[in-house]
Amino acid sequence: MQKFGWRSLAVMAVVWAVAPVAQAQVGPPPPSPQQLDDIQSLFRIGVTLGIGGGATITDSYGLDIANDGQDFMNPQRLRERYGARYNDRLPVSGVIDFRGLPIYGFYDTNSSVFRIAIPALDAEGEVYQNRFNGVTRQASYDLFNSYLNDIDSAEAERLVRLLLKSLARYSPIDPLAGNPGSVQSGLVRASLDLSSGDSAIEQDAANSGGTNTAGDPWIMGANYNGGSSNGGRYDFMRIDGRVARSFRLTEGGRALLKFDLPVSYSEVNGARAATAQFGVGVEVPVIARRWSLEPRVGYGITASDQLGSVGNMLSATVASRYVLDGLGRGRLVIGNMVGYTTTLSTGITGYNVNPGLKNWAFRNGLAYDLPLKFRGLGRNTSARVSYALTNYAGDKLYYNTFHEVTLSLGLRGREESARNARDLIRFNMNLIKAGGYTSWSAGLGFRF
Repeated sequence: MQKFGWRSLAVMAVVWAVAPVAQAQVGPPPPSPQQLDDIQSLFRIGVTLGIGGGATITDSYGLDIANDGQDFMNPQRLRERYGARYNDRLPVSGVIDFRGLPIYGFYDTNSSVFRIAIPALDAEGEVYQNRFNGVTRQASYDLFNSYLNDIDSAEAERLVRLLLKSLARYSPIDPLAGNPGSVQSGLVRASLDLSSGDSAIEQDAANSGGTNTAGDPWIMGANYNGGSSNGGRYDFMRIDGRVARSFRLTEGGRALLKFDLPVSYSEVNGARAATAQFGVGVEVPVIARRWSLEPRVGYGITASDQLGSVGNMLSATVASRYVLDGLGRGRLVIGNMVGYTTTLSTGITGYNVNPGLKNWAFRNGLAYDLPLKFRGLGRNTSARVSYALTNYAGDKLYYNTFHEVTLSLGLRGREESARNARDLIRFNMNLIKAGGYTSWSAGLGFRF
């Protein structure tokens, strides 16, 4: 449990798994996840201890770091927590609401068997359950712990895969998939980003009157993101960084080869996660300064021992942008995208815990681009407002739909040449809404 890596992440993702199997119980049932709703934590734990004569003790508490609660059903820990009220003959049941996914465990009266079950691991409703039978309860729990550490076994790998897949469905803050802050949504948003104007058909500012252009040597930016989900149970912050560059495929041509490298550091209730992505696309104008198509491939990876999550994902998308000029002093950009995302094998480490998530993604939106009449810091200015709607189909996710609104204000170069009739510095404000999920962000982007 001390060694960090894919093995320890896999163990951390499941070591809390404690629950009654689907058979007659001997002793009190565990608290339900709904009974723990007043606990505002990543991991909500409830334990019911039978003390004889039908009397019980129910205890509940919350944790925000996954490995702090890795063995709350360990008999040694039960003795430390409950003292003389616990002994190995009494029935004990427990539940952990693992970021939204309920996992249960049970010791029967006068029994050393440790039983676990997870009622709904995937979209098909598969139930995982197992029994560990040692001479004592401690021996049974040690068998369970050894089983989890033996991630080389096909059964243990299957359990980890199912858990990671289920978290995308049951957890609104999973780093890999299922919510607007995940790697999955980052890949999809980057495939059609209407907030910045970095497109081939908005390239020629001198001829088309646009406020943004692409093709500069470098684009760099940073954003701070904050928000909450599920009535404030989950509070999160994220710092995003981005480096991008685009190249003309041919001299004098308008097609752009685009490279994009976003990275992020995030915290959910203090639990840390890191992600990195890479995208490459080719935007080809079909009608000059009017319509373009952009096929794109993206890759993203995330890891968090404190959240109990790990994985990597591939996306393949095709985006369309269409520009309508002459709408007041500005122009309207219509964007549409269809794509496919799939998680990948983690076999490079020797342990394949690929959850097998596969989803179609659809993203549609509008952006209005407007040169402003006033000057700021001695420079011309511009404004851009955009809206995008993202929908998923395929494997079930916690949020299948989210809305995004962005307002950006820009400062152009000092000279009135074609190269400088563009925004070199942009201030961006963003709002994302999905059910009980709300996030906002603010940041700066630079071109040089």
